[in-house]
Amino acid sequence: MIKWFDAKERNGTASLYSNNITLNTTAMYPLDCAFRVLVGLRDDKNILIKPVSKNEVESGTLDESRLLKLERHKSFARISSSILMRQIAEELKLEFSKSACRFSTSWDDNENVLVIDIKGGQK
Repeated sequence: MIKWFDAKERNGTASLYSNNITLNTTAMYPLDCAFRVLVGLRDDKNILIKPVSKNEVESGTLDESRLLKLERHKSFARISSSILMRQIAEELKLEFSKSACRFSTSWDDNENVLVIDIKGGQK
């Protein structure tokens, strides 16, 4: 029997800055087809990033004020929003300086979200 490994099973890295979340190549892979994303906090205080397709956006069923642009580059992706990062900092009692707060990421197939593991601590 052969076990094939899926790129979604690898742990990536999310870097949190005062104005953005930057995802490395591994972390951004499962979000590759996202037109926009939703960012939220789960009860366990981990950050969730949910990919949203163009069809979902155009259906009008989602609150557009919650949708964020995922800016893709060759080796990273970025979600830029100073307001979002202030909200995250307040909720999680984090302080962003010029250097990033780095956390591991993993893909949750059940919820179809990228999980930034805040409770696991900084890398």
